[in-house]
Amino acid sequence: MKKLNTVLSILLLIAFFQACVPKKPLYSNPQPTASRVIEPPQTKDPYVPFTRELFDKLSANNIDVKLVQFYIDQQLVLSRNLNNDQVSVKNGVIKFNNGKYVNEIVFPQYTPVVVDAIEGDGLRVSAETGSNTLKFLNSKQYSPINYIFNPDKWGKDGACEVNYNGNKYAVLCPTCSTNSANEAKLVVKQSAFDNLDRQSTIIKGRTVTSPGGN
Repeated sequence: MKKLNTVLSILLLIAFFQACVPKKPLYSNPQPTASRVIEPPQTKDPYVPFTRELFDKLSANNIDVKLVQFYIDQQLVLSRNLNNDQVSVKNGVIKFNNGKYVNEIVFPQYTPVVVDAIEGDGLRVSAETGSNTLKFLNSKQYSPINYIFNPDKWGKDGACEVNYNGNKYAVLCPTCSTNSANEAKLVVKQSAFDNLDRQSTIIKGRTVTSPGGN
């Protein structure tokens, strides 16, 4: 009986020490991580939202909106999962995320863009040559003042997707407060519109004329 108690005591001690030893974490697949925020370029010329009022000023001054330099005020990330036979892509970078290959196309904050098409409810802009464009909406119902990002399809909780390079991409906005791209809008540099608000006339003045015309 005494021998049995000794054995039981030894087993209990072994179990106690094993419980105190830190256990190695079990392996788990990599968790998806948020896209890295790219620092915007530094400029002394402030950006201002491009509004319907500014669009009307351009029209009143006969200035083609396609000649104006625009910028997207947030960072947009286009992302799609790839199959094993789709490792080669045209645009962006390939990341291995959560056990899958992911193709990402990143538009850094304040990416310069130009207008490709003027539509009744907004503008289509592009950041590279080709047929790929992004739509920015200006309508009485959804955005009567600013030109806001408008994807091809909205989902739940601000999720959205666009067609780019013939493929469907989910769109994220790591610089937006809600991570939803509906906060992104078109902006311009203040200096581009300063002259439209300033109409100067230089007066030469008058001089006194003597009676003899001298």
